[in-house]
Amino acid sequence: MTCTRPAFDEISQWVADYEQHDRVAHATVHVLPQDDPEHADSGIVAVHLNHGPASIYLNIDCDRIWTATLTERSGEFPLTGTHLMSLGEELFTTGKLCEYLQKRTDAATVDAA
Repeated sequence: MTCTRPAFDEISQWVADYEQHDRVAHATVHVLPQDDPEHADSGIVAVHLNHGPASIYLNIDCDRIWTATLTERSGEFPLTGTHLMSLGEELFTTGKLCEYLQKRTDAATVDAA
């Protein structure tokens, strides 16, 4: 079975489309090239959190399922209630972006069939 993933330009367009009607709260979103030489024409979505010492990477696997990976940070990171709510909003809205990318991928798969 050949592993096909959306192209970098397609993922970039989907993220741009998403940001026209919604956003990832407080965070910065980038589409980066895949680090995997077998999928160099595809991309990964990096979300850099502003209220936590971490980033979230949204990646698509060979089954065309988007998943989120939260980078691990060592040590404690004390948060006030306000910062904790803002971090929660960042996580929630990143989840919404991940679901949006899944819907676009599913639609593209149906269109290609």
